[in-house]
Amino acid sequence: VVYFMAYEAAITAFIRRDRRYLFDGQVEKDPEEDDRLTASEPKQFGPAPDRGCTDLWCLAVLLAAWLAWFVVTIMGVTDGNLERLYQPRDYQGAYCNLETNWNGGPNLLGYTKQSFTMNVSAVTDVIVKQMMCSTAASQVLTQTVSGNSPLLGNLDQQDYLCSCCLIPCDKCSGSLQVGGDLANVADIASVITAKLTELRGKVSPDNLFSPSGANGEVFSEMWSEANLYFNEVCLTSCSADFASVNGSATPREYIYDMVPDSDLKLAFDTIKSYSGSRADVTAIRTVISDSFKFEALPLSVCPYSAKRCVPMPGVEFQELTSNYCTFSMTADVVNTLGSAFSATFESLGMNALGNSMMDTVGTWIGDFQSSLDAFVLVLLVSFLIGFIYMVALRFLVGVCVWISVCLFFVILVLGGAMSFISSSRCSGVGIFETGQQLVVGAATTVSVAAQNAIDQTIPASEVLSGVRDSNYTGVQRYTQMGWLCADWGAATNADPSYNSTNYPDSNLVKNYCRNPFKDADRHKARTIWCFTQDTEVRWQECSPIGVIKPICEHGYDIQSEELRVVLEIVAYILWVLALIYCIAVCCLTDRIRLAIAVNKVASVFVVHTPRILVLPVVQSLLAGIWTLVWGISAAFLLSQVPSGYVPSGAYLTYAEAYGSATVPGACTDKWPTGSVWKDEENCPLVNGTAACWKCSPPRYSFDWRFWVSFFNFLWNSALNIAVGQNGEKGTRPAIRSSLYNVFRFHMGSLAFGAFIIAVVQLVRYMLKYYEKQAKAQKNRVLVMILRALQCLVWCFEKCLKFLNKNAYIQIALMGTNFCTSARKAFFLIMRNALRFGTVAILGSMIHMIGILAMTAGTATWPDLHVVMGYFILSGLHPNMAPAVPILTIYVMLGYIVAKLFTSIFELAVDTTLQCFLCCEELNIAEIGDEGFVPSSLAPWLDQSQAPEKASAQKVQEDEAALNKQ
Repeated sequence: VVYFMAYEAAITAFIRRDRRYLFDGQVEKDPEEDDRLTASEPKQFGPAPDRGCTDLWCLAVLLAAWLAWFVVTIMGVTDGNLERLYQPRDYQGAYCNLETNWNGGPNLLGYTKQSFTMNVSAVTDVIVKQMMCSTAASQVLTQTVSGNSPLLGNLDQQDYLCSCCLIPCDKCSGSLQVGGDLANVADIASVITAKLTELRGKVSPDNLFSPSGANGEVFSEMWSEANLYFNEVCLTSCSADFASVNGSATPREYIYDMVPDSDLKLAFDTIKSYSGSRADVTAIRTVISDSFKFEALPLSVCPYSAKRCVPMPGVEFQELTSNYCTFSMTADVVNTLGSAFSATFESLGMNALGNSMMDTVGTWIGDFQSSLDAFVLVLLVSFLIGFIYMVALRFLVGVCVWISVCLFFVILVLGGAMSFISSSRCSGVGIFETGQQLVVGAATTVSVAAQNAIDQTIPASEVLSGVRDSNYTGVQRYTQMGWLCADWGAATNADPSYNSTNYPDSNLVKNYCRNPFKDADRHKARTIWCFTQDTEVRWQECSPIGVIKPICEHGYDIQSEELRVVLEIVAYILWVLALIYCIAVCCLTDRIRLAIAVNKVASVFVVHTPRILVLPVVQSLLAGIWTLVWGISAAFLLSQVPSGYVPSGAYLTYAEAYGSATVPGACTDKWPTGSVWKDEENCPLVNGTAACWKCSPPRYSFDWRFWVSFFNFLWNSALNIAVGQNGEKGTRPAIRSSLYNVFRFHMGSLAFGAFIIAVVQLVRYMLKYYEKQAKAQKNRVLVMILRALQCLVWCFEKCLKFLNKNAYIQIALMGTNFCTSARKAFFLIMRNALRFGTVAILGSMIHMIGILAMTAGTATWPDLHVVMGYFILSGLHPNMAPAVPILTIYVMLGYIVAKLFTSIFELAVDTTLQCFLCCEELNIAEIGDEGFVPSSLAPWLDQSQAPEKASAQKVQEDEAALNKQ
């Protein structure tokens, strides 16, 4: 509603008040001025003298759509369950405090709090691997010691060595980093026992989190991936922690056992079940039987198996909000490590679990309530700054425009650089470090090429060829992470058997990277590699010389390969656009000056018509109410997930359940996708192999009823925008007359325009939906096609919105129906494409600067309202911490007020430009105080034909008409 009102207000302001001329060249009839006109003729105030109802048929369609929305809403309320959208869920997707869960899930009625317990398998994984892959364990499993045969057979030995990455094989890209080697049984007994003693809570918990503790740095780094090391469970209380175990008379006990699908389970069980008399094996078995026992929460508190109910020592939980629990360190840990160090652990854990922001919601609300008086004062200051900015814009708009022009060029150049670097950035590597790696990689390639030129030698081939790149004969002698290779066959190597004698066909010369293997080898490396000269890194893969972009061992920061390619292409496009943009600015300086003049006129209108600022507030209020009502109705529809949405069986591997980059998973083959969880306690056998991976359904799903409701949301939201484009300035009440014009004459036309926008938006969102489905099916070709179609539809939607906006101006001007108004607006735009385009682009820049000026500050207004907010808050509430109110409330408040001013300013710019062009084309562009066109726009008028005085022209026309009579 607001836009339509604002447009008509701007149109009326543009027209001279003493003579309201229409854009068809006729002056309104005024009996007081000319007694030759009869008093029975209607008086005309403002544009469009004779309005009539337009496009009434569309109102009937709108009523039918409302009826359809009401029907599907009733269906949703009848069958939906809102609790499934907001109730916490556990690790297997079951809902807390619900008696019936999907697929016969647990009865969690009464277990209302989502909290966390230790994922024993994940937490002990590094410890178990350190023990099982140590020199001491590998000797008893794979070697003959003191006449005793190895515990594993030949084939099992090879599998074990590969599982521990003790030999190059497909499963590994280098040696395992598990905290160091354990050379003998005594080391296992001391190191492993000490680590597990901390995890079992048998010593003070502060040792567990201290870098000097037995677990050291390895355990402290777990907090950055807390979602992997904790089970999400439903408990009766957030206070269920280690104290609950100690307070229980009969605590449950969990005896550790490796999950059935673990690669090391055979080796682990072989030692665990050993019944012989070997002292070395018996010593390791004793560590397993004595140190791998964990106490668990009682069943009345934690309704899962003992394995899922083991608490984490040193960690307690506090209720956050909506039945969610948050991390908190125990007093022992805080006293020993300090509050700052403990807070770091807590924040890392909550960030990894995605709930960190919820921790301060209650504090924010409380601070806001306490500082409500400061909020009101800041609101008034924000409005004052907005008016000051609009007044200043009359004089500084030229500076803002030219700063925007230059700044946009810099953004294009820097954006291209950032996009290119991001396309090859490795996971966990900083963006500046990646940029440095690109430069170093290129420099290394150039250095080798220059050295070859100096030595006049033919460069060695760096082509990777042969099975597993075994035919590589290049001269690379550094690994992917920069470690210098050791000479092949050297006695100092971890395995000197890799030499030219044992592998004569592998060209093992000097310390160049190679991939030596025999066809009979059970396990083979994936690509070229070498032993390093560093004792901590046994071996590592290499990349050939000439590969400038880093090869990421742990994956790219952006996992999607298509997106990485797109980013690289975007970088080149941005750099080309920067060049084109620079040329275009030089050629369009005259159009830029016109845009500056139009924006000055628009700022004058906003300053002179402050009441117009009420209109966006009304529109926002209506939009908020409608969105709230629709959101509640849609929630019932979304919560209806069918019982067979995801399969209920078990799968052998995570990849089979979740899928891979090219193959859809059983749980994720449609969108919204289900999730995957590991049922470690109940793994049925599938073809003799344990299947532990299962599916859980998503919280929501879509069906035809939702799309009916969603279309109504789009249509009514677009209608809310469209109806806001009418209003008048002057002696008559602007809002009242504008509302009258909208609802009396043009509601059907505005509904028609909104209907077109809603249809296009629905098509775009449905294309997005089908893109998600194609992505779940791993159909890359269809995904790219749908993305391209979305881009085209998005561009079409933007064009339609621009056309609609100008069509609404024509409706406010002439009172014609939507199609007629759109046609007139289209041809007006086509005849003046450069003017419209330049004003639209530069207008957007000015609006952005305005928002920054009133929100975060610019060179002209550096953080003014935020600074004022700080002093106001400090003066009224000196004991309150100012950070949260300033950052969360006042900055947001400044943004909202800025959008309020700039939205009206944008409407004034659009209307001013169209009125200016109409005056010019109809040859009524009188300049100055007595004319239609402000003097500031005079230099850009088409003066090939001097405009006639409209009053004189009208007198002549009237006299000619009387003579004919």
